[in-house]
Amino acid sequence: MKTGIFFLCLFISGAAIAQQSNDGQEIIDKFFDLYKTRGYEYAVRYSWATNRWIQAGGEAVDNVIITLGKKLGGMGDYIGQDKLRDKQVSSRFRVVSYLVYYERDPVRFTFSLYRNSQGWEVSNFQFDSDFEDEAEASLKLRAGN
Repeated sequence: MKTGIFFLCLFISGAAIAQQSNDGQEIIDKFFDLYKTRGYEYAVRYSWATNRWIQAGGEAVDNVIITLGKKLGGMGDYIGQDKLRDKQVSSRFRVVSYLVYYERDPVRFTFSLYRNSQGWEVSNFQFDSDFEDEAEASLKLRAGN
């Protein structure tokens, strides 16, 4: 009897942990693991491979990889990343932004994650370095409007 109660408690706590982490974060974590160990190309291909509607080896993904490679060229060594924003829009849609640090400048990566009937997938991936104006504007005090 005690064994049955133990396993029931173990199952319930395991289910609770799974529900807490059921936000697609494992996709982003694996993306950054691949990014560190194998490079941006592998990481981007992995992220798009989570979405069955997008060909990970297709022209659109190749264009993202080429554009990202041009952006990162001359940035120096990768240093790390920090989560900027995390917005759970609904139980099935989440947007997460990271600052990815390089020796020269940071780059912002934004992931849109969608949970369909088969699980979480990357529905959009963007990168840019035009966030400095946004950051400065958010720090300024504005009178009026």
